[in-house]
Amino acid sequence: MIKYKVFLNNGYEALGVDQKTITANEEVQTCDENALAREICHENPLIPEQVAKAVLENFCKAAAQLMSMGFAVQLKNGKDVALRMYPDIHVKGGNINLERARQLDPTVTELTVENAGDLVSKAGITVRVRAESCRKFTELLQSMDASVQRTGTEEREKVLMGDDDDDNNGGGNSGGGSNPGGGDTPGGF
Repeated sequence: MIKYKVFLNNGYEALGVDQKTITANEEVQTCDENALAREICHENPLIPEQVAKAVLENFCKAAAQLMSMGFAVQLKNGKDVALRMYPDIHVKGGNINLERARQLDPTVTELTVENAGDLVSKAGITVRVRAESCRKFTELLQSMDASVQRTGTEEREKVLMGDDDDDNNGGGNSGGGSNPGGGDTPGGF
């Protein structure tokens, strides 16, 4: 069962939202590799739970190693890609416009193919991991016929400029907590 909560939001000043809005966000618990390993063993009894757990415990390091070599990592359900992880590269400090280009190199008068590479080298790049869930993963979840249950309705105060309180911003992924099927190690991000 997937639980969710309904929120009556009284606006968000920084986003220019002055009217009331209603949103719904999931309330999820986080499982650890023990719970996922048990489910893998249920799906394929030829894979011992201990082996599945060892694979899961080493997955992130192995995926990061492959991404460091320029690969995207795809998890599939049969032949369908469900989740894709890859190294995501951006210009450090954001895109370069003419003003920023002049800060990086005062001799620049316009942005050209010839000077673009040097400007990016001067600014630097950032690399982070990006993960994208694919449509087939959503279809797989929906095929599980999971029920949903509303756990409550809550009113949120208007978020004013300068509010640093993340509890008022309508974010999802609340909850923390228990592991389905047993185990006592809470997970989390």
